[in-house]
Amino acid sequence: MNPSPSVSEVTPLCGERVKFTPLRMEHIHTHFQWNNDPELNRLDSEVPYEEESFGAFKERFERMCEAPPPSNRTFEIHADEEEMLIGVAYATHINPHSRHAKVGITIGDRDYWGRGYGRASFEILLSYCFGQMDLHRVRAETFEYHTAWRDLVEGMGFQREGTARDSLHRDGRYWDKGLYAPLEPEYRARRTGVEREASVTAA
Repeated sequence: MNPSPSVSEVTPLCGERVKFTPLRMEHIHTHFQWNNDPELNRLDSEVPYEEESFGAFKERFERMCEAPPPSNRTFEIHADEEEMLIGVAYATHINPHSRHAKVGITIGDRDYWGRGYGRASFEILLSYCFGQMDLHRVRAETFEYHTAWRDLVEGMGFQREGTARDSLHRDGRYWDKGLYAPLEPEYRARRTGVEREASVTAA
């Protein structure tokens, strides 16, 4: 597998309703706000919430913008019709030899929750992973209490591969973590089915 192009080399990635761009320093205050949002932390992170100072976040964000590790790709998600920054998408733990990675989506702007922007973003992210990055497998993890994310992952055709029981301690109790993944042939078959259905509907 050849080294994947950098985020700046492949962006913008445009899809239905959303567009991916590189992380931008001009948006640091929005990212800082999301980073210090306890509810977003509960939904998206296994690390217990701890408020981070702007100075510490700025140093980390600058590294993410200027010199991201080769095993990570992070994008800003913009609502295409408004150019509004609404979230982030990422592929991490990229293994070029075995051609797999972990993926995730965070819609940080609550005004865009429940409106299909997560699904539209996921379509772009998977197209990028199985297209430009030529991956064979991507994986996603779901927390037992985050049913909206689980439903989206399952709706995108991810196969449940197992359960990490009592993997996360939150709210005074333990929660399971669901382990999901599609393989590249499964993704291609799903995309073909979606496109065929759309063609029939349009006709």
